[in-house]
Parts: sequence; C-alpha cells; structure tokens
Amino acid sequence: MRQVPAPSVAAWLLDLTAARGPRVVVLRRDEAQAHAAFVEQLIAIGVLASADEARELVAEAISEPVEVIW
Repeated sequence: MRQVPAPSVAAWLLDLTAARGPRVVVLRRDEAQAHAAFVEQLIAIGVLASADEARELVAEAISEPVEVIW
C-alpha cells in the first residue's frame, strides 16, 4: 500500500461509465461498504427506485482503491 500524507483517507472510485453513469469516489475503507453506501445514496437522491436496481447497477461498476488527500 502507498504511503500518503495526513490528512488523508482511503476511498473507492466506482466507475459507472460503461453504464452511461458517473465516476464516483466513496469514502470507505472496505469495498463492500463503499458499494452499500453508494446504493443507499442512489436511492436517497431518487436516481433509482429500488434497492435491487441500485445493487445491480453498482455491482457492474469497476472498483478501484484510491487515496483522497485534503
């Protein structure tokens, strides 16, 4: 794992461009938690109506760990 300066946080880049969607950075250490948080957000903002649809979309995303520095 790369060393990054403080303050920094582990995150996941979820790439939905193959499904004509955005690339989103989710601040979570665990990939499964990042996916779950994004599913909740998609439902909360009304992009998708059901959790099943949101989970299916997010499962297709290409996930890549990233470090965010602020």
